[in-house]
Amino acid sequence: MFGRPARPRHAIAIPARDEAAQITGCLDACRVALDATGGGGVILLLVNNATDDTVARATAWARGLPRNGPALDLVDVSLPPAHAHAGGARRLAMDLARAHLSADGVLATTDADTRPAPDWLTATRHALDAGAALVCGRLQFDAAEWAALPAAVRRRAVVEGQYRRLSLRIATAIDPDPADPWPHHGMACGASLAMRGRHYDRVGGLPAVPWAEDRALARRMAAHDLPVRHADRVRVITSCRMAGRAAGGLAATLAAPLTQPDPLSDEDFAPPAILLRRVSMRAILRRHWGQRPGFGAAWAALDAASPALRHPRMRWSTVQAHLPQLAQFASLVCGHSRLPARRLAS
Repeated sequence: MFGRPARPRHAIAIPARDEAAQITGCLDACRVALDATGGGGVILLLVNNATDDTVARATAWARGLPRNGPALDLVDVSLPPAHAHAGGARRLAMDLARAHLSADGVLATTDADTRPAPDWLTATRHALDAGAALVCGRLQFDAAEWAALPAAVRRRAVVEGQYRRLSLRIATAIDPDPADPWPHHGMACGASLAMRGRHYDRVGGLPAVPWAEDRALARRMAAHDLPVRHADRVRVITSCRMAGRAAGGLAATLAAPLTQPDPLSDEDFAPPAILLRRVSMRAILRRHWGQRPGFGAAWAALDAASPALRHPRMRWSTVQAHLPQLAQFASLVCGHSRLPARRLAS
């Protein structure tokens, strides 16, 4: 432990594995974001199963901290194989960071290869104070690394970005969420998540799944009727390297076009007809549910039980093939915002 803040209002959890080249840049950015809040805070760095000098570099960085600045809680651990994955490491880091906070303290998490914007935490607090329970920040790629990516990788990222945005536009037109108004980026990413300590406790913490723990947390929050906000003003810059540390992570997704003839696409993508059915059914349920508590759990149960709402995970070729139809549907739906959801669901 380097420094001991009396009552930190913010804690940042960072899981790291073999991140010696990136860690000081991440810690510098987190320190600036904490300083901008004026309230101090603690960075919980969990170095797990490392084989490089991440710990040594973080220690050297911490020795330069001013006495009245943020603290660094540095944890070096070897997780057993069953827990040595992205969700297991982030869950442990967040649990340890949560221990520094009161119920109203802000618990945030980012990645060791990521640099939060200077106003990352102040913009996060603005969204929390406005009623959000989980704030999902906007991820931007490092410009130099993006420019160096192979053309096939960049093209896939651009096309999938179009598919995501059109899908979001359709969803928000048919089933607008008052807590998450359009426009927004629509992604829950471990590089930028934040919530208050009491809300983390209420949902039982981060799901310790091998990958996509960030989306699992967002679903868990929604199932507890806790508002999820995809805040465009909350920004981080992250690496778009293709050699990653976690199975199923961003690096593996980026590299897929170079190693697979027809890779799987984002798990949230749905064919246009099924997307319309899903958001229309959710709109119908939301309208009939009204202001009663329990809508989130009801939708999660319906989603899990109904075969009509399920679909196989889409491949890259299918995303490309469906993109023109999705654009047509978006134009139709947004041009006829009063079209009854019941017609679309059929």
